[in-house]
Amino acid sequence: MPKAQVLIVDTNAFIQSSNLQDIGEKIVTCTDVLEEVKNKRQLRRLAVVPYDIQVLEPFPENIKFVTEFSKKTGDYRSLSATDIKIIALTYQLEKEKVGSDHLATEPKQQKEICATKKSVINLTSIPGFYYPKSKNADEDSGSNSDVETENEVCEKLADLKCNEEESKIDQVQGETSDENKASDENEPTEEFQDAVDSNFVVDMSEEGCEGSDNNSADDDDDFEDDDSSNEDYEVDDEGWITPENIIEMKRKMGGELIEDKPVVVGCLTMDFAMQNVLKQIGLNLVTIDGYVIKQLRTFIFRCYSCFKTTSIMTKIFCPNCGNKTLKKVAVSLDENGKQVIHINFRRRLTGKGKKHSIPTPKGGKHVVRPITVADQPMPKQHASKLSKTKNNPLDPDYIAGYSPFVMRDVNSKSAMLGIYSNRFINDPRYMKQVSKVSESSKRRRRRK
Repeated sequence: MPKAQVLIVDTNAFIQSSNLQDIGEKIVTCTDVLEEVKNKRQLRRLAVVPYDIQVLEPFPENIKFVTEFSKKTGDYRSLSATDIKIIALTYQLEKEKVGSDHLATEPKQQKEICATKKSVINLTSIPGFYYPKSKNADEDSGSNSDVETENEVCEKLADLKCNEEESKIDQVQGETSDENKASDENEPTEEFQDAVDSNFVVDMSEEGCEGSDNNSADDDDDFEDDDSSNEDYEVDDEGWITPENIIEMKRKMGGELIEDKPVVVGCLTMDFAMQNVLKQIGLNLVTIDGYVIKQLRTFIFRCYSCFKTTSIMTKIFCPNCGNKTLKKVAVSLDENGKQVIHINFRRRLTGKGKKHSIPTPKGGKHVVRPITVADQPMPKQHASKLSKTKNNPLDPDYIAGYSPFVMRDVNSKSAMLGIYSNRFINDPRYMKQVSKVSESSKRRRRRK
């Protein structure tokens, strides 16, 4: 694959210490990516890389576009702030270098043709309850029973043939047992031996459903000579993966799906959520080891208590029943334009947050209560009076007090929680951080 003119790099490329000079001519990243590299060995390697790394920051309008686009595809909750910046930077450089005519503004629903219409698990079959079948269900079951796949037909034919062979063998064994009783010799008769040999000959051709046409075979034809068997065990040089044929082998296995065309702007990432958003926008995707998504998917939320769906991926509670039972599922369109939901029934539902009872509500200035409903009123988090005091030593009416260069208000609880007079983030994710900080502050006070 030819080199990309501009290559936007994610943190995974620096962690794996890949040779980016062989993939792109100009390496671009953002500040947050470099800050995510924490290992000393990786930092030392990053300081002596044989290429220049250009650090750029995306524009706010591009970040807003990527955020809204990822919400529509359902990948917003799987992306971090750094991931959104990398996608926005790729989108920004693509518009500058190539243009925005070929880029999508909204995700497209992927169409999928279902081979079978049989459901994996019947959700109405509950032990101890009887559900009568409707007329429509009987018609559907009748139509489904008529349509059988080729594998099912082959299995039925194989079972019938095995039953016929077993019946023939039983008849021959019955006849031979009567003859053996009359004779003192315990050797099987020639008639029984011929029947067993003819019934156990297997045709090892590619057609699995067809049986053998030969009714009898000699011992010389069934077993090969020792010389021919030794030749089969000899090691063949063909089929090995070498540096010369690794590209061709990857293409045969379907691991490398990138076309050999010149790439102006490309993004190198291993995150599947980022790859999905990049592909749906229409941006070029570059990988190191061939870990590329083969199918684009759009995700929605499905409630496993009321079985309703919602396309608003920022919801935490179900809009219909109000429970915190939303599960992310993939969705596509079938050949008739009907929405098909792909549910992984093997994945068990987590019991996190459902085992233990809710703690007793506590009062206080900066109390953090668990969020149980969507419309739960949140307490106002006010800053301390000391942080609200304005300190302007250049004011002509300035009254001497504390020194303007002394750090003040660092021991109050509002300062520890990051609550200031001019800003406050009212977000459930932030509330989790607040609870952690409050616990650490309590421990410090106990130690004192």
